[in-house]
Amino acid sequence: MRKTRRFILLALLFALLLPLTDTGRASAAGGSGTGEVVGYYASWAAAQGHTPDKLPAERFTQINYAFAKIEDGRAALGNPARDAENLRELAGLRRRNPDLKIVLSLGGWDDSTGFSGAAASLENRKAFSQSCVDLLLAHDLDGVDLDWEYPVSGGAPGTAHLPQDKQNFTLLLRELRQALDRQGRRDGKSYVLSIAGAVNGGYLNCIEPREVAEAVDHIFLMAYDLQGPWDAYAGFNAPLHAPTDGPPRYHSSVDSGVSAWLAQGVPAEKLVLGMPLYGYIYQGVSSRNGGLYQPFESAKSVPWDRVKDEYLSRSAYRRFRHQEAEVPYLYGNRAFLSYDDPASIAAKADLARRRGLGGVGFWELSQDRDGELVQSAWSAWHGGRFQDVPQDAWYAGAVERVCAAGLMKGTGPGTFSPGGTVTRGQTAAILHRLAGEPVVRGSSFSDVSTSAYYGGAVAWAARRGIVEGFPDGTFRPDLPVSRQQLAAILWRYAKLEQADSGARAALQGFPDAGEVGGYAREPMRWALAEGILQGTKDGTLQPQGRAARGQAAVLLERFQSLLEAE
Repeated sequence: MRKTRRFILLALLFALLLPLTDTGRASAAGGSGTGEVVGYYASWAAAQGHTPDKLPAERFTQINYAFAKIEDGRAALGNPARDAENLRELAGLRRRNPDLKIVLSLGGWDDSTGFSGAAASLENRKAFSQSCVDLLLAHDLDGVDLDWEYPVSGGAPGTAHLPQDKQNFTLLLRELRQALDRQGRRDGKSYVLSIAGAVNGGYLNCIEPREVAEAVDHIFLMAYDLQGPWDAYAGFNAPLHAPTDGPPRYHSSVDSGVSAWLAQGVPAEKLVLGMPLYGYIYQGVSSRNGGLYQPFESAKSVPWDRVKDEYLSRSAYRRFRHQEAEVPYLYGNRAFLSYDDPASIAAKADLARRRGLGGVGFWELSQDRDGELVQSAWSAWHGGRFQDVPQDAWYAGAVERVCAAGLMKGTGPGTFSPGGTVTRGQTAAILHRLAGEPVVRGSSFSDVSTSAYYGGAVAWAARRGIVEGFPDGTFRPDLPVSRQQLAAILWRYAKLEQADSGARAALQGFPDAGEVGGYAREPMRWALAEGILQGTKDGTLQPQGRAARGQAAVLLERFQSLLEAE
């Protein structure tokens, strides 16, 4: 567990050019979005400046403090002074958030060496369980989480193993469950018992999944590290679905990992889908296939905060999104970077909700200090943040993912206005952000104030020839954009970005082709040829029509693949 805008903004605008009536329907979410939201907070995070008081505690039902260790068969704090202070601050979060549980996590990659011995006999199991209870009482905690990496085989060098670990793990959990329940009866409370488990078949073969599930409140699935520095080729840390374009070793996925647990008879509601707040960067990678599945010289983990601040903002790195795996990645400077962004995290949470899992969770909270990824997953897990977007609406999932990714925002508190339109000023502002917000002063339009949020954007777009005004010298920034206006604006931008392949389609097949303005005829032909613009259900173009915001969200991801191909 220690392992821890550019083209998308343009995609939003392209998506707005699609039909006013969309016949596609997304399936309604299968889960209610109720359940656990679990976050691991590492003991070392406070020393790095991310103290417990900075956590978005209102988003969580449970925070696991990682890690305590096993010393001479007993549970013990790894760094008593530091851990005690962190646990006191976490208890403070609970006082302000009464439904929050603070749970002590034992083990992890570095501190699982003592599990096998602690589980080896009844006497050892009893002593270990009582030591866990003692620690909970000493620090006013709400439960225990065991992260044994791993029973029977695997884990860090020096980790002890026995063939009997498979059965002993179950026995250890049962003993610990009994000890927690006994103490709970004395205290009049219910103590949590959870574990963290891998999502590969090898791990499942080394435990008794159904028996383990019966003993615990939930199982945190470590649905990450599916590929990493230990492999021969650069791959994805946590692909949602199995990519079929790479070697067989790289066909594992979050979805298949969940399925493996369910196939063992483990109830879905016992599973919490763990997600990574970090990625892996591979150095010394050739540019073939954008670096994907290529040999590398070295690799290391990178927190989401660094991905965002140090890599996404650098033009040297080209962005990609693997449509099948539903994850982003970067390539540049002979480096391949696999990571999760708000959109891919939301997709994972949406999968957990649709499959009826018991919750979602994260490793590790200090790697997402602004809570951007956590918020994205939280919103998707709870079925959306907007009151005017029904959970069963065909565009609901897309609206949530687009907003989680920061591409669109609500129109007011709790509202998205899915039937609303996009204005000319908003269009310029989005394209300006796409270009890195270059500074251009002044305005050539009488109705565009330099102090308006779109003022600099309109000035820049006009200077680059992306937008044009009206004959009376105005820009009319609040005017809704028509489909043909967007086609023209985006075509100019595409040419500026050298993303025009030269393909053109005929307009003659549409009965309202004569309504297309002269300035927009070639842009409309381009948009049709690229599959960006399509006719409506009645076979017309409706060049003067407006596109709804809900439709834009649904069609955003469809355009991403088009842009990536350029």
